Amino acid sequence: MMAVDYLFDPRTLAAATAADDTTRPDQLSVDDGSCKYRLRPLCSTDFGRGYVDLLAQLTVTGSVTQQMYSNTFEVMKKNSGTYYIIVVEDTEENCIVASGSLTIEKKFIHLCGQRGRIEDIVVNSNCRGQRFGKIVVQRLIALSRVLNCYKISLECKDSNVNWYNSMGFVKEPGNSNYMQIKFEKPSH
Repeated sequence: MMAVDYLFDPRTLAAATAADDTTRPDQLSVDDGSCKYRLRPLCSTDFGRGYVDLLAQLTVTGSVTQQMYSNTFEVMKKNSGTYYIIVVEDTEENCIVASGSLTIEKKFIHLCGQRGRIEDIVVNSNCRGQRFGKIVVQRLIALSRVLNCYKISLECKDSNVNWYNSMGFVKEPGNSNYMQIKFEKPSH
């Protein structure tokens, strides 16, 4: 049996699972190895499970090839302690149905602390309404605690503000502006 090549050590996610105090008894199970859905770190073979297609339900991905995916995965993996992408896999259909990412920024402030940034929360359109998005975000919050982040942040559409508020995110008074410069991406 070939070893699975995860983006980060699954034991880190297991520690976050143990620390996640938001799990409810009526919640769909994603942590039990015997259930249909399994929450785990992204792995090198998830391109074949539709991971990039899932991301395309969130934003523009472009024509990402298997090689591009593999190269990016390897770069992320080599930057240990920075990229934490988790997925919910439908083990019966062998496909990814939800995902989210936590990126860790190392800082000199806060005693050389680290800040987490949650991004790319997406649930397959056929699986929405089953709490997968909430499970992913709550687990990323727990993961940021396990990794000792002094804060986590995210940007979202106005229509999603209340949803994120329900999980504890708040607009920071006097600092609720989101500003950006977008650059035209070269096509591959």
